[in-house]
Amino acid sequence: MLIYRQRFWLLACSLTIWSSACLLAQGTESNPQPAGWKLEKAKNGIQVYSRPLPNSRRKAVKVHCEVNATVPQLVAYVSGIEHYREIMARTVDAYVIRRVSDRELYYYHRSALPWPASDRDVVMHMVLSQDKTTGTVYIKADNVPGLVPEKKGVVRIPRWRSQWQIQQIGTNRLQIDYFFEVDPGGDIPVWLINSLIATAPYQSFSEIEKHVKLPYYQNRTFSFLHP
Repeated sequence: MLIYRQRFWLLACSLTIWSSACLLAQGTESNPQPAGWKLEKAKNGIQVYSRPLPNSRRKAVKVHCEVNATVPQLVAYVSGIEHYREIMARTVDAYVIRRVSDRELYYYHRSALPWPASDRDVVMHMVLSQDKTTGTVYIKADNVPGLVPEKKGVVRIPRWRSQWQIQQIGTNRLQIDYFFEVDPGGDIPVWLINSLIATAPYQSFSEIEKHVKLPYYQNRTFSFLHP
């Protein structure tokens, strides 16, 4: 039991920032106490919620928090695939497969797991946009088939969907609502995934402010962002 928990916690820490929520089609609440969501963890201004997925034993997760950062910094942080190995624990490989523009890209990501668990990998399609009226930035990422052949001994993640909803609320101050749902594949029990569902998101979001201060994320511009 302990070994299973250790394995999945490491997997979750590696995958959480870029995992996702399939309930987004029903709406993207920004209320810090959203209806229908159960509060799983609240600490240091970071709130992690969950709710059951229809016709599934898995749960969707929402993270709500505020961070000291600018919109371009956070956009650069999320879309800077080439720097994932520096900011994401246990990332073995991460690279852009095709960058359509600064608002759309396809990328590959692989996470290492301790023996005897297998590594996980995934191919993702990321789309970034901004609402011209509200200024809210949306970053959606979904797994896609193909593009990179599956590797022997590596489990291809069968489902990974996410959305960032980013709103500037003050000078260098952002409100973030992040939604995700992920099926890591393989033989990790669903009950264990659900039992640890709050731990990894909290860990990842507690480090955002530290990471966005890195040189790569400074003074960045994006064509779809409006003043």
